[in-house]
Amino acid sequence: MRSLAPILALVALLTSCSGPYAPGAVSEAKQAAPALPVKSVTVQLSPLPEVISANGELFAEELTTVSAKVPGRVFKLFADLGSLVKAGDILAEIEKTEYEFRVRQTEATVDQIRARLAIANRPDEEFSAERTATVREAMAALKEARFIFDTTARLQKEGVVSRIEFEKAQVRRDGSEAHYSAVLADVMQLRAQLSERRATLALARQQLDDCTIRAPFTGAVTRRSTSVGEYLPINAPILTIVRQHPLRVRLDVPERLAARIARGQAIEVRLEGSPIVRVGRVVRVSPAIEVQSRSLMVEGEIPNLDGVLRPGSFVQGMITLNAASQGIVVPGNAVVSFAGIERSFVVKDGALEDRIVKTGRRLEPNSIEILEGLQPGDHIVNPASDRMTKGQKVKEN
Repeated sequence: MRSLAPILALVALLTSCSGPYAPGAVSEAKQAAPALPVKSVTVQLSPLPEVISANGELFAEELTTVSAKVPGRVFKLFADLGSLVKAGDILAEIEKTEYEFRVRQTEATVDQIRARLAIANRPDEEFSAERTATVREAMAALKEARFIFDTTARLQKEGVVSRIEFEKAQVRRDGSEAHYSAVLADVMQLRAQLSERRATLALARQQLDDCTIRAPFTGAVTRRSTSVGEYLPINAPILTIVRQHPLRVRLDVPERLAARIARGQAIEVRLEGSPIVRVGRVVRVSPAIEVQSRSLMVEGEIPNLDGVLRPGSFVQGMITLNAASQGIVVPGNAVVSFAGIERSFVVKDGALEDRIVKTGRRLEPNSIEILEGLQPGDHIVNPASDRMTKGQKVKEN
């Protein structure tokens, strides 16, 4: 106990005397220090559209697997993974030899029937059964038989020919009429066969054309499912193509804000971890609220002409609710953060006033939305420093 007595006496002496370590000495030193030169900006309302932020995912407007419409062996491939294609571009070819022979064979049967119908050198629209050779021959024989019958009938009434000759003429007329009907039926049957062969020819030509596989729309190849030389059955996959422009974004909006969403509103999307920003519009709104998440599904259309955005990417989306609204925006350097608390320094009566602020969006270029803590007309220090303290004397430049 005797060893502590001198120490306690020294402490009592220091606390009782006046000097630079006395109570209030620090504040007095702050008051006596020269004013810190600072620059300040005046807080004012600025155009700041009201938005809703939500996370979402990018989807392709169109994604299709191009398949073989006819069976055959892959002869050529003109695209691969990552290839950019335009609508109508050739993607692959199936061996055509067998289909070319089938077309020639069907063309020969068509020409054969046209020749039998005597229309080999005329278009089908000019076809007339009465103009075919067989029908004209049968018609001539029928006219002759009818003439003979009429003449024989007159002469038989006059008693010139016998009853037997009259009956022979009648039988010849009836036979010619039956032959004419049969020939006409044969010609019409050939005409029907010609229509059938023409349909078969059109199908053969279509199959030959289907050996060339083309891109259904402009996009990019995301998968190759076959190789040259592989035999493919009907509907076997060849390539998968995705449309890159425009893309579709799906966002989940909280139920409390669902009533304010409408088609045509602007959507701004930003890739996570990337400075890329694209602006589109709302094109579809779900008619129902998701029961489990209590959110509204919203779909937007995002332009992607350069193909930078990729389907399947996660994005942060912002839907503009009111483009004419205003808010407080300050330079990013006017807000400092320490221990998770953001604050700004307001110049008032030549001294600093500490304001804790609540920030919102980070805007370009290097600006921050202030939700709480500042009012229009405040003079805030820019740039601010975490070394500044409340009550510190300052001088505005």
